[in-house]
Amino acid sequence: MTVKSDLWEALAAEHRSALGQLGTRIQYAAGETILREHEPSSHVLLLDEGTAKVVVTADNGQEVILALREGPDIVGEMAALDGTPRSASVVAKTRITATVVTAEHLNDFLQRNPEVLLTLVRTLASRLRDSDQARLEMASRTVLQRIAGQLLALHDQYTEPDRAQEEGPRQLPVTQNELASMVGASREAVAKALLPLRKHGIVTTGRGRIAVVDLPALRALAEEF
Repeated sequence: MTVKSDLWEALAAEHRSALGQLGTRIQYAAGETILREHEPSSHVLLLDEGTAKVVVTADNGQEVILALREGPDIVGEMAALDGTPRSASVVAKTRITATVVTAEHLNDFLQRNPEVLLTLVRTLASRLRDSDQARLEMASRTVLQRIAGQLLALHDQYTEPDRAQEEGPRQLPVTQNELASMVGASREAVAKALLPLRKHGIVTTGRGRIAVVDLPALRALAEEF
């Protein structure tokens, strides 16, 4: 499955190609930390293939997954733009093929192509809005509602526009442990909340996968306040 990010969809074909020519291709194994929280920034990664988790670690050591990024996409861009240490780690969920681009080369490219810079800023603004919404939901919604909202967001992320009207279960590449990390709940709380969703045929679960079966019901639950 290939899920283009909003950034990649917005870029002209020549800009996507030019970005890919800026650096060196490299591969990472599943489970490998490819960018590390709090470290100084010297490069960004253009994800070509594979899926990565954006992760932050709380003071108590608990890890929270902020997002999944699937190639083609970009990670590490915020630190490269402002020169501050990385605000999150990026961990390979699957085998990753990426292009390493130095911050210097990226910023030089953006100066020469201001339309790309504007597109990147708009993408960052959208991601920050999503982060603000996630914090609001964490504070104001039940675990079940947060799970429904997260599954709906993943469903939309992993459903290409030309397949949006297709019927049948949609498999989401997320484990229950990862889902718990995404919604700020314990593994046990997530397992308990998934019981009624399975009972009413809204989702099914399997090893390393959750499938959305009844999208309208899931959407109704996610939008319920």
